[in-house]
Amino acid sequence: MTTETLLQRAAELLTPFAKDRARPESNRLDVAISANDLPAAAETLSNADWGYLSAITGMDLAPEADELEALYHFCDKAAVTTLRVRLPRAGRPEIPSISPQIPAAAFFERELGEMLGVTVVGTPDPSRLFLPDDWPEGVYPLRRDFKQEQAAPVETANRPEGGRVGNKFIVPIGPQHPALKEPGHFEFEVDGEIITGARMRLGYVHRGIEKATEERNWIQNLYLLERVCGICSHTHTSVYSQGVEKLAQVETPPRALAIRELVAGLERIHSHLLWLGVAAHEAGFDTLFMYSWRDRETVMNLLEELTGNRVNYSICVLGGVKQDILPEQAASIHQAIGYLEERIRYYLDVVSSDTFFLQRTRGIGTMTLDEAKRFGSLGPTARASGLRRDVRLDSPYGAYTRFPVSIVTDERGDLEARFAVRMKELLVTCSTIRAIVDNLPAGELTTRFPRKIPAGETVSRVEAPRGEVFYFIKSGGGESPTRLKIRTPSLCNWTSVLNKAVGHQLADVPMLIAGMDPCFSCNDRMVTVRGKKDSRSMTWSELREYGIQKYQGRR
Repeated sequence: MTTETLLQRAAELLTPFAKDRARPESNRLDVAISANDLPAAAETLSNADWGYLSAITGMDLAPEADELEALYHFCDKAAVTTLRVRLPRAGRPEIPSISPQIPAAAFFERELGEMLGVTVVGTPDPSRLFLPDDWPEGVYPLRRDFKQEQAAPVETANRPEGGRVGNKFIVPIGPQHPALKEPGHFEFEVDGEIITGARMRLGYVHRGIEKATEERNWIQNLYLLERVCGICSHTHTSVYSQGVEKLAQVETPPRALAIRELVAGLERIHSHLLWLGVAAHEAGFDTLFMYSWRDRETVMNLLEELTGNRVNYSICVLGGVKQDILPEQAASIHQAIGYLEERIRYYLDVVSSDTFFLQRTRGIGTMTLDEAKRFGSLGPTARASGLRRDVRLDSPYGAYTRFPVSIVTDERGDLEARFAVRMKELLVTCSTIRAIVDNLPAGELTTRFPRKIPAGETVSRVEAPRGEVFYFIKSGGGESPTRLKIRTPSLCNWTSVLNKAVGHQLADVPMLIAGMDPCFSCNDRMVTVRGKKDSRSMTWSELREYGIQKYQGRR
């Protein structure tokens, strides 16, 4: 089914609810509806199996407009249908929840409530997801008139740390994570060793970046967004560059697009091998952990040779790339890929045949195809349940039309399948990288790029190692975006982990979490400041207060 056919089908389905319709881009359909019609409209798309809810973007249309807007983005291959709901800005804006129809909406709705001050009526968990407990009530950081001074911490009652609460016994885990060196807080209700309920909350740094983009120009944002993730840094610069180039109507040279895909492939190898080591460690298989991380150094060194950096490669610039691939570097790539292919085949054999390892993965956390759809799963987590969802094939971007990849799926849906899918994806990636190096298009690396971007909105999506990354970018015609929304794949995959944890033993939790390869968008609640003569620790509240004073020039 073509993109145009998909959009026509969406328009027909939404006709009973549409107050207005628009086609802002060739692959997008915007449908304005009333808040009361939202659950029925979302249910209509869901029942018709029209795509999946990819993200919810909340926007403040400025105090003078006196309106907020909530955008519900549904994606089906390359087609994007957005339900647009206008809400009054003053008073207590309300919107009905669509979580009963689409469980994956629950996290998005919590974010919409705390960041924009929209009350989502009927959402299953209205508690804070990203803002800290001492954030003042009635202060919403993504409103246009938000001031730093409003964020001064307030006294709060201490949250219960778990133990017996009424008739439940709650085991708190985090914010120091049981599986990764990143903070996230979980509360598991247990009956003996069996989990009967699960909930979680995350941090704030990532959404701080969204707000910060409004104060920086288009070029500065490129380097800010690279720091959303220390593993997928190139993913974020790619999806941002792609979106801004589309808004500016600038055509990026083919050679630059091919180099972006090449670096994305190397980043995928780096990410999957890092994940393999972490997951092996959680399974108690530290030999595999050390082997995989040793081999990961091969691709890290290669990235350093190509870009000058092992983490934030900064290969992308608006309108192209910064570095070319020289003949001696092409030889290094061939040599490294040859070595890694051999090692990846070995790891695929280990995760598929080692008796000890299979005791921790086979039949654990099994998610069916229907469940993967209902939970809105993305990336290898979804593909290991047979869900064929991959932006590189569904909506080919950049050089993926010239250097396509093949999709890897598995029908088993358990942890073993997720290991197998990721290892097989790496073999596909190695073949693609080799093809790019041998057939790199001739031509320029960059093209001229304007300082000001014409007014407009766009949706930009790419396939990160963990799944689809979604950006909504709005320009007011100036040198900075007026709104930039980031949705990373981990936020979607948490729904499946929390639901599938119920019924499992508490001891399975670290592997269940590690199995989806989560990323918490690095943040922390304490930092040690080392001076010349002493050092001291700062709490989250002190750190935030320190940041406010620094921003105001009082430090």
